[in-house]
Amino acid sequence: MNRRSFIVTLCGGLAASAAGVSLASAPVAAASLAPENAARLDAAPAEFSQYWRRPRRRRTVCSVRRNRYGRRVRVCRTVYY
Repeated sequence: MNRRSFIVTLCGGLAASAAGVSLASAPVAAASLAPENAARLDAAPAEFSQYWRRPRRRRTVCSVRRNRYGRRVRVCRTVYY
């Protein structure tokens, strides 16, 4: 597990526990939560809580320069955008 997913799941766990405490302290809100809804919340897939970052777009830019001896040399570099 990398650091980013660890921090995201840690914050999510803290938020879930805070929501559980607020439900336990409010009997009206706890009574309105049906058992089918509680079971559906427990069965939520964990894959949706994972962090995913879109890959960066890149392209190669080439130019012709002269080296220190005066010869023409093709120089390429990768540019991210």
